[in-house]
Amino acid sequence: MRLTKNKINDVVIKIIGAKGLPLIELLKDKENISEFELAKKLNLDIKIVRKMLYLLYNHSLVSFTRQKDKQKGWYIYYWTLINENIKFAYLKRKKALRVKLNEDLEKEEKQIFFFCHEKCIRLDFDDAMDFEFRCPECGKLLDQDDNTEKIKELKKLIKSISEEIESAKKYKKKKRAEKREITKKKSAAKKKVVKKKITKKKSAAKKRVVKKKTKKK
Repeated sequence: MRLTKNKINDVVIKIIGAKGLPLIELLKDKENISEFELAKKLNLDIKIVRKMLYLLYNHSLVSFTRQKDKQKGWYIYYWTLINENIKFAYLKRKKALRVKLNEDLEKEEKQIFFFCHEKCIRLDFDDAMDFEFRCPECGKLLDQDDNTEKIKELKKLIKSISEEIESAKKYKKKKRAEKREITKKKSAAKKKVVKKKITKKKSAAKKRVVKKKTKKK
């Protein structure tokens, strides 16, 4: 799965809000950036920046190393964005969303709903009956809702999310296969070099034995 800007934003906004997006832009494609440098570029108090970084750290989306300032005696933290964990968090959210949408779809397909024309409320059959099919907010008569389009939209959205999840799985599987192939080739090349060295040593040892025998004669 390719990690796009939208996917990163989708994950980050849920954790630190839209105000944290400039911070992510500074962290992207870089490693070990000083928290003081981040605060300076964002023109924010260091405490605010640290709070956002710690929230991201609690979700395993960033890592840090620290170094002691020899002159001042305190530790300075250097931060790095963990792309793989953002991918994992994004897919986790998509899977959770798919579960919820499937639950919503099941309700829409199995139940009858009633709505208020004033757009006050939408109730299932049992709740509507409790209010004698009148809107509890404006008192107007409720009408049965035709949820055909809503069901279509839910199915369309579930299909789209499922395709995205499956595509990510295939991509991950492909990358694993490529990694195994590279490891396999490296291992084969290493064995070839070792075998060549052993053959060379045996050949050299054989020559020495032949030379020694020739001298004795």
